[in-house]
Amino acid sequence: MLNIAGVSVKAPTDLKIGRFDLTKSGRTASGKMVMDVIATKRRVDVIWKMLPDDELQKIIDTIAANKPFFSLEYPDAGGTKTMTCYAGDIITSLWHTKNGVRYWEEISIPFIEQ
Repeated sequence: MLNIAGVSVKAPTDLKIGRFDLTKSGRTASGKMVMDVIATKRRVDVIWKMLPDDELQKIIDTIAANKPFFSLEYPDAGGTKTMTCYAGDIITSLWHTKNGVRYWEEISIPFIEQ
């Protein structure tokens, strides 16, 4: 299950969840590293393979209509999670036509928490 701005989209082929700390760091006069953790954020990398053209267009249109920030509902440890995010670069690769329908070989989109 994946919802972008409340719109249900086709289940991805692959989904990777990253968690990272935003920090402010520096060195003291003695050279010792000091660091403050400002926040922990998430990044959800989503990949679809052989996605029909109309499904890709639905994803692109949903992101475009809700820029710059929108909700992403995705599966995570402990159940479904929701975050407010923005989309990174939308990368598409080669398409194939089958029975008059164009399919995109691979689409990848990183969703980065606000």
